[in-house]
Amino acid sequence: MVQPAAAELRDVLPEVLSWYFGEDTEIEFQVHHERELHGVVLRVAQDGQLYDRERLAAQFTDALEESGQLARVRSEPVSGGGEVTLVCALQSDRVSWLAAQMDDDDVLVALLPVAESILWAVPVGTGAGADRDDTIVALGAYSGDTTLGEVTSTFAGPRQHLRI
Repeated sequence: MVQPAAAELRDVLPEVLSWYFGEDTEIEFQVHHERELHGVVLRVAQDGQLYDRERLAAQFTDALEESGQLARVRSEPVSGGGEVTLVCALQSDRVSWLAAQMDDDDVLVALLPVAESILWAVPVGTGAGADRDDTIVALGAYSGDTTLGEVTSTFAGPRQHLRI
């Protein structure tokens, strides 16, 4: 028996979901690949910006080789799943894109490229926990159309600087 390729499964997923939930149901879905790296989870969206996200993931992997940076990354807030989950995000990604990956009262760490040799790790959250903790960007304070670049330019809280 031949197993279908991931691309084939992605192509038929909307049809399967419509069949299961009803013809009138509109479902937006995101496909991600997650990998465990030294005790943290790195999430990479499989979308039109895959090349840039994979490049960011490779830069992050390189950054973990620098002394002390792994310990700092491991100290980031944990997600609802009990892990430090970093999302390879781009400055042009929207708050709604990131929030769609989260449950209520959840925390992720947006990993953003800043310069050729610097990445930012910025904790972002939804719900009351993020509203009470000034070290976490409360996504509810921003419009869904706001870019992550705009968020980081207005957020006065801490962000990890990772050198590559």
